[in-house]
Amino acid sequence: MDKKLSVEQFINDCYEKYYQSIFKYCRVRLGEFSEHAEDCVQDTFVILQRKLTEGEKIEQPRAFLYRTADNFVKRTVEHYSKERKRTVELTEAENAPTPPIISDNFDYDEFARILIATLSEQEQELYILKYVQQKSLKEIAEILNIQPTAVAKRVSRLRQRIKDLIYEQNFFE
Repeated sequence: MDKKLSVEQFINDCYEKYYQSIFKYCRVRLGEFSEHAEDCVQDTFVILQRKLTEGEKIEQPRAFLYRTADNFVKRTVEHYSKERKRTVELTEAENAPTPPIISDNFDYDEFARILIATLSEQEQELYILKYVQQKSLKEIAEILNIQPTAVAKRVSRLRQRIKDLIYEQNFFE
C-alpha cells in the first residue's frame, strides 16, 4: 500500500471524526479569544500531517489531536493576553498609528470589491468558496482536489493576507 495514500486517508478519517468536536473544544477553551479557534484546529491538523509524513505512528489520534489543540489554545491565550496587557512608553504611544475611523457613509460593498480585486485568482476562488459560498474545508478540499489540511493552510494564509492588505492600503482614510 502507498504510504502517502494511507497518510492522506488517515488524516481524512481523523478530520471526519474529530474536526467538529475539536473546533468546539478550542472555541470554548479560548473564551474571549474564540475567533482564533479555527486557526488552532487548522494548526493541529497540520501538525498531525507533519508527524505522519515524518513517519511517526499515532496510536491514539483523538488524544493526540486534543493534546495538540490544547497546546495551541494555551499559546493563543497567552499571546493575546500579553498583547492586551502590554504597556508602552508614552513616546511610543504618541507615535503609534491611530485606529481607523469609519465614516457613516463608508461603502462596505465597494471596500470588499476593491479588497477582493487585489487578491490573486487562486485567492479569489478560495475567498468565494470559504466566505461567500460558506463551504466547509472538506467541501473546498473536494472541489480543489487537495487535502483538507492544505485548504486549512491556504485559508489561514488568505486571512493573514487580507489583514495585511487592509493595513497596507489604508482603506479607511
